[in-house]
Amino acid sequence: MPAQRRPDGEVDEILDAASECYLRLGVSKTTAEDIARAAGISRATLYRRCGSHEAIFLAVLTREAEEMAADAESHLDRAGVVEPARRILEGMMYSIGEIRNRPVHAAAFGGDTAAWAAGRAIRTDALGRIGEASVRPLVASALAGGLLSERDLVDLVDWIVRILISYAAVPGDGGRHPDEIRAQLASWFLPAFEAMTDGAVRPSVRQ
Repeated sequence: MPAQRRPDGEVDEILDAASECYLRLGVSKTTAEDIARAAGISRATLYRRCGSHEAIFLAVLTREAEEMAADAESHLDRAGVVEPARRILEGMMYSIGEIRNRPVHAAAFGGDTAAWAAGRAIRTDALGRIGEASVRPLVASALAGGLLSERDLVDLVDWIVRILISYAAVPGDGGRHPDEIRAQLASWFLPAFEAMTDGAVRPSVRQ
């Protein structure tokens, strides 16, 4: 399980130390010993408070994702983006830019750590919950009307997370301009999203 933050801030301090190590040494080269040293504690204490080295990475990622999701909501509110499909699109565009620009995210999803970090991020329940909290209000009417099920919502959030990570993390994207990404999402993702939420298309088979 990812490390849980404590009221006294002990775990937050460790996550701060881990973030500093990721930026200074690189994610793949950072060891538990590095994090413990940066936090001023022993490795045994590090493991006792936070669990495994991977759990620390996931906790750092989750904390960053929580902050980014809150910032995205504020950004969309300030921009007056209300309509669900447009809010989904602009929220995805904001997140892609933030993943690339925020130092810890860039360190995690850049270079030779991209595949490792992406694989763990996609499997992290916490990121799914963060995504669901953002998406659920946008599809509330479809859920209430039976056009989407709870399983559909889980699949939708998983799809969005995978899209965001692939755009932000896969090396060699050819320097694709944000306008090109927006156009691609508008052409291919949004029609599927709108069809799901207005009932025009429903999956006929569940694996």
